[in-house]
Amino acid sequence: MPDPASADLDAVLALDERWNAAYHHRDPARMAEVLADDWMAFFPDGTVVFKADLLEGMTHNPPAALVFERHASRVFGDAAITRGTLYADGERVQSFLRVYARRAGQWQAVSVQVVP
Repeated sequence: MPDPASADLDAVLALDERWNAAYHHRDPARMAEVLADDWMAFFPDGTVVFKADLLEGMTHNPPAALVFERHASRVFGDAAITRGTLYADGERVQSFLRVYARRAGQWQAVSVQVVP
């Protein structure tokens, strides 16, 4: 019988990869499938961004070669986090802590904290 904790971690990591792929493809429709409707982001300057804002903003992102480096991932029951760093065109852009929640049996991204 599969280990439920391992299956949860696999599901969160797969969702995290879908998040990254949405950025690679600059595809708001892909990102919309990953983010919960009440998703929100917190940026270093104090800005709070909601799902609709992020999806609309993705269409204006300049093309760049992106590399996502994952440093950690952990599941805590119905919550999970991944932590990583984003590089664009070889330059470090940000580090982030992504938060996921299992709701009605489905994992969704619910928040991200971005730091320089």
